[in-house]
Amino acid sequence: MLIRQRNKFKIATGFAGTPYLGHALTKVGKSNIFYRMLLHRECPSWLYPVTMGATTIWERWNSMLPDGSINPGDMTSFNHYALGSVASWMHQTICGLKPVDAGWKTFKVEPVPGGNLQWAEAEYHSVYGKCRVRWEIKNKDEKNQQVFWLEVVVPLNTKCQVHFPGSKDSIIVGSGIREWEVGYHPEDWPVRALLPPFKPADDELPADEVLQHEW
Repeated sequence: MLIRQRNKFKIATGFAGTPYLGHALTKVGKSNIFYRMLLHRECPSWLYPVTMGATTIWERWNSMLPDGSINPGDMTSFNHYALGSVASWMHQTICGLKPVDAGWKTFKVEPVPGGNLQWAEAEYHSVYGKCRVRWEIKNKDEKNQQVFWLEVVVPLNTKCQVHFPGSKDSIIVGSGIREWEVGYHPEDWPVRALLPPFKPADDELPADEVLQHEW
């Protein structure tokens, strides 16, 4: 509630809390809240540095100020891992790629699409070989409804647990290149801030801009 009401989807955590926030929201079924935070562009946010020309993760959210000057305070590294911990959520939630057994003898693919993303892919080079996933959202069936296409590469001598979006069921497959298409029903997007009283103009990311912009 604080994320949507007081912070308007701006990140409010630092080194300690940021690595866990996305995973915690996903665990309680609120991935779209974190997608909205991930796509936010005003400081503090992950995309604010991108709008300032960054190609690395900064040590602090505002290492460079909006006027292009360097933050005069301490901790102004322009290449620092901590706030980049969001990559773990992107890898394990957006792409859904995560280990089940040690060494990735068994691994899981459980993608959670959201936001305005239309595709994603990730891979991990395990001791058994490359574990890879790619998904796309397509308008393909005869009713022009959206279809979720998923491809998984499973190395020799390993198994993969595959979970499809919106389903509690899973299947286990062995080595090889596997491909599926299933029906897909996206959640409403964008998630709106809760501001009393709320006006769309108060929201930093209008719906039409979110849906049309590609990051």
